[in-house]
Amino acid sequence: MEKLLEIKNLKTYFVLEEGIVRAVDGISFEVKRGKTLGVVGESGCGKSVTALSILRLTGGKSKIEGNILFYKDENGTEVIDLVKLDPRGREMRSIRGKEIAMIFQEPMTSFSPVYTIGNQIIEAIILHQKMDKKKARESAIELLRVAGIPKPEIRIDEYPHQLSGGMLQRAMIAMALSCRPSLLIADEPTTNLDVTIQAQILELIKELQKLFGMAVMIITHNLGVIAEMAEEVIVMYLGKIVESAKVEDLFYDPLHPYTQALLESIPKMGKKTKERLKAIKGIIPDPYNLPSGCTFHPRCSRYVRGLCDKEVPDLKEVKPGHKVSCLLY
Repeated sequence: MEKLLEIKNLKTYFVLEEGIVRAVDGISFEVKRGKTLGVVGESGCGKSVTALSILRLTGGKSKIEGNILFYKDENGTEVIDLVKLDPRGREMRSIRGKEIAMIFQEPMTSFSPVYTIGNQIIEAIILHQKMDKKKARESAIELLRVAGIPKPEIRIDEYPHQLSGGMLQRAMIAMALSCRPSLLIADEPTTNLDVTIQAQILELIKELQKLFGMAVMIITHNLGVIAEMAEEVIVMYLGKIVESAKVEDLFYDPLHPYTQALLESIPKMGKKTKERLKAIKGIIPDPYNLPSGCTFHPRCSRYVRGLCDKEVPDLKEVKPGHKVSCLLY
């Protein structure tokens, strides 16, 4: 069984006083065992909410519809629909952290400031692996060592504020991998880190993926990270998937105008030009007042009046393994 996670028509809406926010609006995709899926798009397009929906961490004001099918075994005989589970129930809590783990966007705010790094990693190990405290501590020290933290036997007793941003991100990775998950969700794992540390963190995730044989779902707005890490990519805009393809197809033959615009906005190494970088005009629309038809049409350079502002495009396969949601196709 190649599939590990299968998302079918997932919708995550937030019902607020101001109106309904369709943060994730009917998306479908798969995460394969041992492979890396990249999720890319601008801030506010629904990437992080997709990850939080998988872990059922979207909060009380959210409403989730569709299916999140988790295949626990390689034969595909034991399938769990995470949408049907109680977010606070025992079964969901046994999956969250153990089978599916997440590296959050801001490690400084993800760790509790009043407990040591070691205490927080040890707690996760004891909860899911039923070890005694002494063995859990030894396991935590080894995880910190594997994550590249020097002198882990000393660092384990330090508080989050005593570690640098890069070290804190490594500690977050160590905690996420404490139970050998089948799927690691990395939400902007290199945000606020300098370029050298970013490269080290990405290399570490790749090494640990090989070591533990896990699948990775990496969420980012950085297409350079996608090129380095992913094998398959989905591009999101305003809660919908606008394009999905293998990473080579996406970079060498992007089809959706949004994907093309994202790639055109990247500076090219070694290319001398006095032209300004191309920027996508406008901003992401107000989530309470979305445009009619294709939601990207107000910013699209290939907008067709009377078509793009009237009809909602479906995600269709236009080449083998390459899907696009655009009326031009």
